Amino acid sequence: MIFCLSFTNSLTHKQEVAGYYDKQLDKLLGDLRQFQAISKGNANKEALTAAFFTCRNAYKKVEFLVDVFEPFRARLLNGPDLLKIEEENPGDSLKPHGFQVIEAVLYANAMDRQKLNKEIAVLIKNMERFRNDPDRIYYFRDDKIWQGARLGMYRIISMGITGFDVPQSFHALPETRVVLTAIHTVTGFYKKDIDTSLWKRGDTLFRNADEYLSKHNNFNTFDRMFFIREHVNKLSEWLMLCSKKLGVINYSELNPLNADAKNLFAQDIMNLAFFSPDKKYSITQDRVELGKRLFYDTRLSGDGSRSCASCHQAQKGFTDGLPKATNMSGNKLLLRNTPTLWNVALQTRQFYDSRTETLENQLSAVVHNTDEMNGSLESSVPRLTADKEYNAAFQKAYPEDKTPISHYNIANAISSYVRSLISLNSRFDQYMRHETDSFTADEKNGFNLFMGKAKCGTCHYAPVFNGLTPPLYQETESEILAVPATDQAKSILDEDPGKAKYTLVSLHKHAFKTSTVRNAALTAPYMHNGVFKTLDDVVSFYNDGGGAGRGITLNTQTLPADKLNLTKKEMKDIVAFLNTLTDTSGSSFAYYHIQ
Repeated sequence: MIFCLSFTNSLTHKQEVAGYYDKQLDKLLGDLRQFQAISKGNANKEALTAAFFTCRNAYKKVEFLVDVFEPFRARLLNGPDLLKIEEENPGDSLKPHGFQVIEAVLYANAMDRQKLNKEIAVLIKNMERFRNDPDRIYYFRDDKIWQGARLGMYRIISMGITGFDVPQSFHALPETRVVLTAIHTVTGFYKKDIDTSLWKRGDTLFRNADEYLSKHNNFNTFDRMFFIREHVNKLSEWLMLCSKKLGVINYSELNPLNADAKNLFAQDIMNLAFFSPDKKYSITQDRVELGKRLFYDTRLSGDGSRSCASCHQAQKGFTDGLPKATNMSGNKLLLRNTPTLWNVALQTRQFYDSRTETLENQLSAVVHNTDEMNGSLESSVPRLTADKEYNAAFQKAYPEDKTPISHYNIANAISSYVRSLISLNSRFDQYMRHETDSFTADEKNGFNLFMGKAKCGTCHYAPVFNGLTPPLYQETESEILAVPATDQAKSILDEDPGKAKYTLVSLHKHAFKTSTVRNAALTAPYMHNGVFKTLDDVVSFYNDGGGAGRGITLNTQTLPADKLNLTKKEMKDIVAFLNTLTDTSGSSFAYYHIQ
């Protein structure tokens, strides 16, 4: 359904936001040039760091707008210090530049002044291009401005207070205060068109959040769970209510997050339509029911002995409980562990090596794989057509098709069932939504560690806790962890080439998609090769610094090789938190928002 946008005095508001935006960009450019000048003047590290934070704070005042105005350029300004290889064009790469690269240079054991000056110059050049972009006049739409404000709140949760942006300096909490003030300022341009009582409520919420941050500024001890539950979630809901009152929610734009969800942990936060085929093949209840029946039907396999459910067993979190899957006859181990299907729809790449985009393509690849099912969707058509019950079910699920039973519709029906396996209603979610107060001190500490000191949340992003990258949630990341072949203190690298097997890019060697940790308590063993038997083993591996801590030398490891120095109690608390993410209820069909 498409709703028309209605604006009150929108031109004035947009002009005010544009004026604020340009003023902040000009200040940022001035701060960057000052930073460049003192760096060239051989200032000491203390002075350089102070100048760097001044520049970062200036950027944080506009970042929530940059993220929606120019997401590609946002990465150039404040993307991670990692070389990005394009999925569809592996020959293209995007060299990292911007604030995170500069921070890495500043905090290196031996600071490279020449590299620092070079990176500052690149950032200034990129900022100048951005500031003078002739297309900037198209940026300032009311719906985009308010979308940016709401995504800014989600960025605070998923990237801000986790330290994603500032992994060396731990400057995350002071920056969060800057972001909140900036969002308060920009939304304030609309104050006269917002109900007085509603605006006063927002004023109070912003002030309370800022006061909490001012009193609790230690990165490692910061109570992220309390801050999100009592401050950021409430601000997110306030922004949503204001957006509705102003009529500035663009329902016609397809995004991964539902535009009218209350907060990042609302049960309806994810928009399944974004991750699905076009409307003709979108999820319906009839397709889910048909797909579930096909999921358990062995007729899709070559010899009629195996169904999808043979390897994706519901009682084991839709895995098989084995370190690696087995072939049809059960006498050969396949290359990888059987992944969970919970929330598999909420990502933009499929398989451990991210080689397909859609569940339909993934299903087809599995059915036709000689070791996995050794079947054929095409040859399944006459077998299913001969079944009167399937004929009726396909007719009901695909009423507009002249030939309802087709190889694509078989794949789409099963994929529709898999898309229904949404797990966003765990005890953790209910706690974050104030639907329960049942959460122990150890579990709370585990969440705070997961999102802070342990750095889990900088790769397993909230709310799905997979590699779907905030704040736009349009891209699924992979990481190189240097996973060992055995669970030993000293081991060798697992030989699986990962993404490089299909991209043929050396930097993708041993890269694997960041999977969800929701329902992780049900899906042992872990990693693409099933090397770790328990969640305790997994946390211990990360605490060691990944493969580097197990004696594996891999220069392309993207996981920081530094030890986390977690205590045994802290590691147990993280596992306690992970156990709260168990939810096998499946979301109500009403939450799909796509019909």
